[in-house]
Amino acid sequence: MRPFSAGVAVPVFAFFSAGVVVGGLQGFVDAVTSSIGLGVILGLVAGKAIGITGSTWLVTRLRHAQLDPDLSWIDVFGLGVIGGIGFTVSLLVSELSFGQGSEFDDIGKVAILTASVLAALLAAVVLGSRNRHYRSVELAESIDEDQDGTPDRFAR
Repeated sequence: MRPFSAGVAVPVFAFFSAGVVVGGLQGFVDAVTSSIGLGVILGLVAGKAIGITGSTWLVTRLRHAQLDPDLSWIDVFGLGVIGGIGFTVSLLVSELSFGQGSEFDDIGKVAILTASVLAALLAAVVLGSRNRHYRSVELAESIDEDQDGTPDRFAR
């Protein structure tokens, strides 16, 4: 039940309980082209990607850490982009910032949901382009010829 509840039920509940007022196609266009809407969309899509990728880069440089050899920076960037799909806390922050039921709150909510969809689509493109690589990594990590319960790749 957990994958269904966490991946479907909770986001659907959050969406319907948010009380988003779109106002038709013109209301949607007005919301996402307003300065508030554009700021929210850029903050969630570009801001999360830059923040997560940049933080990871700083940690690797300042702490002399390194990425797993199976990962590349495009993978980290893709994970940063997918970070933009989290909308439940963003909806709460929008409500607290703009005031529940205000015009700005409605604009913020539409922009948040638009950004979540946009981030999901962009992440699917970025991470989907690396799918063949991920399959080869999964295959290499599943080989356990000596049947000791530890994949041979990780045995020392």
